[in-house]
Amino acid sequence: MVTIAIHTALGVIGGLLIFAVFFYLSNAQQTSAPLGLVFLGLACGIMAHYLSPWATLVNLGLYALISFKEWWGDRHTPS
Repeated sequence: MVTIAIHTALGVIGGLLIFAVFFYLSNAQQTSAPLGLVFLGLACGIMAHYLSPWATLVNLGLYALISFKEWWGDRHTPS
Protein backbone atom coordinates (compact mmCIF):
# COMPACT_ATOMS: atom_id res chain seq x y z
CA MET A 1 0.00 0.00 0.00
CA VAL A 2 2.91 2.32 0.72
CA THR A 3 4.24 1.61 -2.79
CA ILE A 4 1.03 2.89 -4.32
CA ALA A 5 1.13 6.10 -2.30
CA ILE A 6 4.79 6.80 -3.01
CA HIS A 7 4.55 6.14 -6.73
CA THR A 8 1.30 8.05 -7.05
CA ALA A 9 2.99 11.07 -5.47
CA LEU A 10 6.05 10.61 -7.69
CA GLY A 11 3.82 10.36 -10.75
CA VAL A 12 1.88 13.52 -9.93
CA ILE A 13 4.98 15.54 -9.01
CA GLY A 14 6.97 14.26 -11.99
CA GLY A 15 4.07 14.93 -14.34
CA LEU A 16 3.66 18.41 -12.94
CA LEU A 17 7.35 19.14 -13.52
CA ILE A 18 7.14 17.88 -17.11
CA PHE A 19 3.99 19.95 -17.64
CA ALA A 20 5.69 23.05 -16.20
CA VAL A 21 8.74 22.66 -18.46
CA PHE A 22 6.72 22.38 -21.65
CA PHE A 23 4.32 25.11 -20.54
CA TYR A 24 7.33 27.39 -20.12
CA LEU A 25 8.83 26.36 -23.46
CA SER A 26 5.57 27.01 -25.30
CA ASN A 27 5.42 30.62 -24.07
CA ALA A 28 1.75 30.18 -23.19
CA GLN A 29 0.12 32.93 -21.17
CA GLN A 30 -2.50 30.92 -19.27
CA THR A 31 -3.71 27.38 -18.77
CA SER A 32 -6.25 25.39 -16.84
CA ALA A 33 -5.39 22.91 -14.12
CA PRO A 34 -3.96 19.74 -15.66
CA LEU A 35 -6.42 17.23 -14.16
CA GLY A 36 -4.94 14.44 -16.25
CA LEU A 37 -1.91 14.44 -13.96
CA VAL A 38 -4.04 12.91 -11.22
CA PHE A 39 -4.81 9.99 -13.54
CA LEU A 40 -1.13 9.77 -14.49
CA GLY A 41 -0.21 9.56 -10.82
CA LEU A 42 -2.81 6.88 -10.13
CA ALA A 43 -1.61 4.88 -13.12
CA CYS A 44 1.97 5.14 -11.85
CA GLY A 45 0.96 3.96 -8.38
CA ILE A 46 -1.15 1.04 -9.54
CA MET A 47 1.33 -0.12 -12.15
CA ALA A 48 4.22 0.16 -9.68
CA HIS A 49 2.34 -2.05 -7.24
CA TYR A 50 1.16 -4.72 -9.66
CA LEU A 51 3.86 -4.70 -12.35
CA SER A 52 7.14 -3.08 -11.38
CA PRO A 53 8.41 0.09 -9.70
CA TRP A 54 10.03 0.93 -13.05
CA ALA A 55 6.57 1.50 -14.49
CA THR A 56 6.55 4.97 -12.94
CA LEU A 57 9.65 5.92 -14.89
CA VAL A 58 8.20 4.45 -18.08
CA ASN A 59 4.91 6.33 -17.64
CA LEU A 60 6.69 9.62 -17.00
CA GLY A 61 8.98 9.01 -19.96
CA LEU A 62 6.00 8.41 -22.23
CA TYR A 63 4.31 11.56 -20.92
CA ALA A 64 7.50 13.54 -21.60
CA LEU A 65 7.74 12.13 -25.14
CA ILE A 66 4.11 13.00 -25.87
CA SER A 67 4.58 16.50 -24.48
CA PHE A 68 7.74 16.93 -26.57
CA LYS A 69 5.93 15.79 -29.72
CA GLU A 70 3.10 18.28 -29.11
CA TRP A 71 5.56 21.09 -28.41
CA TRP A 72 7.65 20.22 -31.48
CA GLY A 73 4.55 20.08 -33.70
CA ASP A 74 3.28 23.43 -32.45
CA ARG A 75 6.69 25.00 -32.94
CA HIS A 76 7.11 23.77 -36.52
CA THR A 77 3.58 24.32 -37.78
CA PRO A 78 3.40 27.11 -40.34
CA SER A 79 1.31 30.06 -39.16
